[in-house]
Amino acid sequence: MIETFDIAGYARISVDDELDRENVSIENQKAIIEEYVKTRFPGSTLTFFEDRDRSGYTFEQREGYQQMRKELMSHKYDILIVKDFSRFSRRNSRGLVELEDLRDNRIRIISIGDNVDYPNDDEWLKIQFQFLINEMPVTDTSRKVKNVIKHRQQEGEWICAAPYGYRVNKHKEFEIVPTEAEIVRLIYKLYIEDGWGYKKIANHLTDEGIPTPRMSEQMRKEAEGGESKREVKRDWAIASIQGILENDFYIGTFRQRKYTRAKINGKDVKLDEGEHIVIENHHQPILDYRTFAMAKALREKRSTSHYRGVKKNDNFYSGFLTCGDCGSPMFAMSRSDLQPAYTCGTYHRRGKKGVPVITSG
Repeated sequence: MIETFDIAGYARISVDDELDRENVSIENQKAIIEEYVKTRFPGSTLTFFEDRDRSGYTFEQREGYQQMRKELMSHKYDILIVKDFSRFSRRNSRGLVELEDLRDNRIRIISIGDNVDYPNDDEWLKIQFQFLINEMPVTDTSRKVKNVIKHRQQEGEWICAAPYGYRVNKHKEFEIVPTEAEIVRLIYKLYIEDGWGYKKIANHLTDEGIPTPRMSEQMRKEAEGGESKREVKRDWAIASIQGILENDFYIGTFRQRKYTRAKINGKDVKLDEGEHIVIENHHQPILDYRTFAMAKALREKRSTSHYRGVKKNDNFYSGFLTCGDCGSPMFAMSRSDLQPAYTCGTYHRRGKKGVPVITSG
């Protein structure tokens, strides 16, 4: 009697066509796996899982693989079959660990192109070598991409979206968007002259119905006949205000290579200013240098003095009052829309008004 199995077939195609020259399509991989199962395991069930436009360097970002893994670990399938190990993983260390996890869960893994049936044929050395070979194109491509990006940056070519207040025209030049430029100037005025903080400015712009940077970008794209499926928020973020106040692009400075990545798919690492690529007087400025310098000086001053806006009420009882309900320290509330009062963190989070200030007089 022929033994039958429940088999999972996995196919993946990369975002990088150069890495997938020999894996022309998902369909091609499936056909190879299907023919193999028909010949080697007649009568067995075969269920396919796939990932399109997904890197083989990580497992976490592959939805198809994650679904299959869950079912493999619950013993829904006995065997995993791939066209070759490059479809399974292109990261040497991570791929080998994943392979061992599957093996420890009694999953049999077959790589058709590599002629490996693991752990039936315990060829661990051969598998290690194959994974090492598979990782090489990824690291080589990553190095090439980094070099190309660095060269383009050095040539003064912008490789990101234009900052709020600008658009890139058909000649690949930065063009000021007048309505957005006015908002940039307003943000600096509110910060420098009126002494407002990031949050107050963000709330003000939101209340006034001024489109956020993402909203403006979407509206401009739609006005030009394009489509945008991206969902955007109407509320201004504190980070957006801070970014605008810190960006010397607004005085005509072209600054790139502020971040780098130590490894593929790793986190961005901030570089020292000396490592930035900087071109002065590169494009038309929205602000004069004096305004930008004043904002910078104020930011530095406020960060060292723990600036929290203009203090309205004296905090006479600071350090003496505790909440009778939860025992937390109480602090003074200093808001124009509320009477002077003290509140604890618990009441503050619940939206309570706090305990009114008692003054002698």
